[in-house]
Amino acid sequence: MSSKPEEDKERLAQAANTFFFHMQNIASFTNTLIELFNHNMNTQILLTAMKEDGKVKDFFEQMLKIVTEMQSVVDAMNKNMQDEPLHSKIATAMSSVVEQGTSVKGLHQAAKKVFKNAHIPLIVSVLSHGNVLGILISSITLLMKFPIMNLQLSDFYRKDTKEQSDATTSGTSTSSGPPETNTTETLKKLQDALQEENAKNPLESAASQLEEIVKTMGPVLEILQKATKTLETSIPVLKKVSDK
Repeated sequence: MSSKPEEDKERLAQAANTFFFHMQNIASFTNTLIELFNHNMNTQILLTAMKEDGKVKDFFEQMLKIVTEMQSVVDAMNKNMQDEPLHSKIATAMSSVVEQGTSVKGLHQAAKKVFKNAHIPLIVSVLSHGNVLGILISSITLLMKFPIMNLQLSDFYRKDTKEQSDATTSGTSTSSGPPETNTTETLKKLQDALQEENAKNPLESAASQLEEIVKTMGPVLEILQKATKTLETSIPVLKKVSDK
């Protein structure tokens, strides 16, 4: 049994709002990750910019480029570590120490230096564990196949619509037009973009599709959030030590 038109309209509006705020959170977590990555890997990856008048496709392409660039740096770091195994570095250092007749204390200091230089940066370890960047690339690529790429972010949520609603509640007016005008136009644009052939209820179909897109965004948001939180709790300590 099909949903009532008003219920479908509410579902589509709610999914659109959730999509917009997911995009905001993804942009925020991504920029935090970029800042941590640049600081610890001496890279200069540009921060992502979420423009409300920009297309969804542009944002995801920007995200894909950033994550792919990070993946290249991480892969290069991991390859360098594999090319020169830790045991080889230790053997070389220890042979030099023995030949020079260094004391036990000197041996200890030499070993510390070897392990310090051989240590993979924490951020590389975190991003490599569980193939974080690889999963992000796959998820973003999947999202880019949905039929909303040519829509603008403002088609999902308009700040002026909320402000207009708040002003109406307080008894003031910020626009000569009715508050629901933008919402109706926006929902129609979303419905047209998500239109399926032979759909008996286009509004219900659009709502279901956008809810599926929001669901697909979940892993991207979760992975970014976990990665940034893990790094933020560990890297500040390393910064303080290195600054001394």
